[in-house]
Amino acid sequence: MTTEQSIHILVAPNVHLLDLAGPAQVFASPKLNCSLCYISSVPVLSAAQGLSLTHFEPLPGTVAENTWLVVVGSFRMAEQLLSGDLDATVGWLKGMSQMYSRVAAVCSGSLLLARAGLLEGVRCTTHHDLVDQLQSLARGAMVRENRLFVEDGRYLTSAGISTGIDLSLHLVAQRWGAAVAQAVARDMVVYQRRRGDSDTLSFWLQHRNHIEQKIHDIQDQITGDPGYKWRLSVLAEVACLSERQFRRRFEQATGIKVQEYIRRARLELSKQLLTQTELDLNRIAERCGFSDERSLRRVWQQLSGVSPGNYRKSSAA
Repeated sequence: MTTEQSIHILVAPNVHLLDLAGPAQVFASPKLNCSLCYISSVPVLSAAQGLSLTHFEPLPGTVAENTWLVVVGSFRMAEQLLSGDLDATVGWLKGMSQMYSRVAAVCSGSLLLARAGLLEGVRCTTHHDLVDQLQSLARGAMVRENRLFVEDGRYLTSAGISTGIDLSLHLVAQRWGAAVAQAVARDMVVYQRRRGDSDTLSFWLQHRNHIEQKIHDIQDQITGDPGYKWRLSVLAEVACLSERQFRRRFEQATGIKVQEYIRRARLELSKQLLTQTELDLNRIAERCGFSDERSLRRVWQQLSGVSPGNYRKSSAA
């Protein structure tokens, strides 16, 4: 077993439970050797979801060597900062953050780092709804939009809520190796570790902002098996529509033609196979419903601007 890794998890009032629970669940894995300490400026607080949390340790005055700090997000963090409710926490961060070997922030936790002056000149990110607030708090920060997480030196910041799991698994991979991180992910039923430069607004979530249940059902079928040889006539029949009605309703609801949606779903599946398997391009093309490797490469060039081979290499780096 490796040397124990000490981790302080900084929690503020109105914490989002998943911001807290995601990293905690990762680092509490029995496959790791972590000592977790939950710290706050107050001993008792309420989560944004209504749960009362107690027994926090006070903000420490000393920090052991090589300790990590994880700052979790809270609801209406900017308002709490403006009201002065978090002044004690901000002051503590200003004085003590340099004692930590890694400083990570989940979701709106990045706003706390920004108010403490820690993100000036640092590449960072946050929840997509908070990007402007982050930039206004740290005008010298290099804010990256639409990223799951961003690493710059000892600082790591992540986007919305569930991305704290991705950030934490990334830290696990760096500390204990990719195989251990993958094992922890499997235990959590997170079958795909996402890279930091992945879209926060993933394809699987895009084109879903509508209330057409029939179209949602068709999208579920397509994304459930992108490699299937989908035919418009079959999809239209499932939706109980004529082909013409189906094409029109699908595009009206999703903003994308059904053939293009299938093509993009196949591209996303090929990304997963490139990063999670050692299959050659011919096999991947076959699994994803492309006629051959050439067709796969053509779609990659058209939609991603990179070759599948280069994508695989960069993912392994």
